[in-house]
Amino acid sequence: AVVSTQSTGENCKEAQDIVQAIVNEEERDRGDRGDRGDRDQDLQGQIERGSMDIWVETSSLGRIIGKGGAKIREIERMHRVKIDVKKDIQEENETKVILIGTKEDVLSTRDYIYDIVDEEV
Repeated sequence: AVVSTQSTGENCKEAQDIVQAIVNEEERDRGDRGDRGDRDQDLQGQIERGSMDIWVETSSLGRIIGKGGAKIREIERMHRVKIDVKKDIQEENETKVILIGTKEDVLSTRDYIYDIVDEEV
């Protein structure tokens, strides 16, 4: 796709930045779907991406999601991953959470989430 902006100075730069941010997020999300399994590799062969399923105590989900989803978005940004909470997939007292990203990022996110869940309230 080609995007053209016609403006001067700061407005043009701001529009370009917004469009670039949208493109970057779309590209990231396209690569984060995990549709091709754990050994997913992008077409350029750059970074191997995959997913990991973890189980989180359902009563602790609020500590991960946060008010209005603020905490989960912060975790996604901080660890460069996509987090998919599967509220419809539960076993006993736990809910399935899928972490999508590079192996290193997914592992650090898993540890971070477990630290949050294990914190004393």
